[in-house]
Amino acid sequence: MGNKIKASDIAKLLGKELIGKDVEINSVCSADQIENGKLAFLSKNSFMENLSKEALFIVKENKEIDPKSMNSYIKISNPRLAFAKVVEKYFVVKNKEIISLSSKIGANVKIAEYVSIGENCIIRDNVIIGKNTKINHNVVIAENTIIGESCYLKSGSVIGEDGFGFDFEEDKTPVRLPHLGKVVIGDNVEIGANCTIARGTLHDTIINRNVKVDDQVHIAHNCVIGEKTIITAQAELSGSVVIGKNCWLGPNCSIIQKVKIGDNVRIGIGAIITGDINSNITIMGLESLPLRDLLRLKKRLELT
Repeated sequence: MGNKIKASDIAKLLGKELIGKDVEINSVCSADQIENGKLAFLSKNSFMENLSKEALFIVKENKEIDPKSMNSYIKISNPRLAFAKVVEKYFVVKNKEIISLSSKIGANVKIAEYVSIGENCIIRDNVIIGKNTKINHNVVIAENTIIGESCYLKSGSVIGEDGFGFDFEEDKTPVRLPHLGKVVIGDNVEIGANCTIARGTLHDTIINRNVKVDDQVHIAHNCVIGEKTIITAQAELSGSVVIGKNCWLGPNCSIIQKVKIGDNVRIGIGAIITGDINSNITIMGLESLPLRDLLRLKKRLELT
């Protein structure tokens, strides 16, 4: 990766003591591929690390250090989180302020400093993009969309086009409802590859700060996503769904329109949500039952 960072500087960044030599670190790796000059982390104390290398491990606070080890160590409560912070600080290439010549930028678009826009993107009129935001390739951002600072939009996503809403003539001919709202994305939001986020019908679709959206997620018109919520791959949110803060939506879950979900809710893989969910509940299974109720039901079924 090119960088050479002293282990003592990494310890200082994390506010922890360095145990062992002040080795120079030039790259990162997984714990089972450790080499001289590399950084890795251990989340489990049971892992038998290679003791013969002059490398740096970030380990749990209660890790016992073998006195024969040539490795250096930093002890911390959450090694994986600490590792991520170190990699982001020292080993990730920072945004270059580049707009690809193959991308098309509409009228009255406001692009802040240190924004990167990849190949073949379409940015429509009146879009606002905050500083330090990175947009990968083949992304479409429809008119009036607002994107905050330090966001990351992966390739192939479509943000802010019309939602799917119709009423019907007496003979059942569908008539499209105009979508006049927009999409508003807060700071430090990540949108995965091939996602769709529809603009609001009359009000806006809102993705609040620190939300992370995985690949192939659909968020329909007028949805509101609370801060720090995680939405994993292929989840589907129908129109006017409201998600609280700090939620986790599992892969391939589906949420019917106008459902309201509280804070700190966890929704398991493939769950189908058809009604409101209060805060601090875990929902699992196709039955969309609270986890405790689901376990009781399965236990009863096993006894019959």
